[in-house]
Amino acid sequence: MKKLLLSVSALAALGLAFLLSGCSDRSHETPKAAVELTAASVGDVVVFGDIRWIVIEKTADGYTLLSEKPVIKQAFRRSGYGIFTVAWEDSTLRTWLNEKFYYTFTEEERALIAETHNVTPDNSEYGTEGGSDTDDYIYLLSIDEANALKEQYRKTGYWYDAMDYQWWWLRSPGVNADYATYVGKREDGVIDPQGDIAGNDYGGVRPALHLCIADHKVPTEMNRTPAEVEAELAAIAAAEIDDVVSFGRYTWYVTDKEDGICTLLCQGPVAELPYHDTKTDITWENCTLRRWLNEDFYDSKFSEEEKAVIVTTHNTYVPEDYLYESDCGNDTDDRVYLPSYTEALSVSDDIRDCGTDWWVRTPGKYQYDAIYIGLRSPNTIGNYVNSGACVRPMIKVRYAD
Repeated sequence: MKKLLLSVSALAALGLAFLLSGCSDRSHETPKAAVELTAASVGDVVVFGDIRWIVIEKTADGYTLLSEKPVIKQAFRRSGYGIFTVAWEDSTLRTWLNEKFYYTFTEEERALIAETHNVTPDNSEYGTEGGSDTDDYIYLLSIDEANALKEQYRKTGYWYDAMDYQWWWLRSPGVNADYATYVGKREDGVIDPQGDIAGNDYGGVRPALHLCIADHKVPTEMNRTPAEVEAELAAIAAAEIDDVVSFGRYTWYVTDKEDGICTLLCQGPVAELPYHDTKTDITWENCTLRRWLNEDFYDSKFSEEEKAVIVTTHNTYVPEDYLYESDCGNDTDDRVYLPSYTEALSVSDDIRDCGTDWWVRTPGKYQYDAIYIGLRSPNTIGNYVNSGACVRPMIKVRYAD
């Protein structure tokens, strides 16, 4: 991991929407200024639901948007789920986009997202069947739709700590029923009609959607209604360990449930930040990342109704966290926090692996280091606290009295 070039305060000034889109200092990219949604033209960048989108089509009633960067890395179709085909209609990625990701938008925002009728043609080179038509609120582009884009819009740039341009899934089938097509793996912006095996969980996800904004007010604030929060909590109450649920602006893995309280680990990274803004001996108690999670992140990513059910967590350490002579520091009380080394090891490999390196709150070999998870495995020596790594928050939510 390279050292982060921007301080926490400077990153906050760029805006969390920029971070959500996967941008980081590694890319050496200058983000294009976003314009007001109601004044946008094709090629402009707009912000909707805290995510940066490229306007790829303007219609009489609104806009078709493609996320500027991937919002997560995920398999097109997870193995072991239903029938073994990669047709878009049956993919687990389609389910996630329309049943989980969709509900990270507020009711006001969802009212603007139109259902899109999607036709997925057969693969023209290999004849693989595209499957039935679908009606989707959120979807992936087909080969034909991606080909119609200007090359600059197909390019994603970097995604967090990816050392090369990040490739991203299309909904069109690949060389056979086990493969789905993608953009930009071998050469940025180029579509591969052969595709990659659908179970590859390192493919980026760039959602597309159509907004109908005619005669509608475009919301500018996070405003989740009590009924929406009740629906979130009902889904959490019904969920089992390792299920994915929606809460606030993100999707989360359920890692524990006890006495009406559910522990959630964010499914993907929400930002790339240093553990602390300077290289110094530090513990979780006093690091700048703890302050960012409990102040900036907490204040901007949850509605007042959601904040009311987030339980303050008393965080301590167990003997297994003391791997070296470093001091883990005092216990803390946090609304949002990072898992400890032992908490990160307690989840499955699939949950631990989000496609990039991410911090845990336990110190590394030296007091100026912090442990991070490298793909599925922890690096217990750690890295300098002022280095960049991704952030996967944890929260506890009370879903029942």
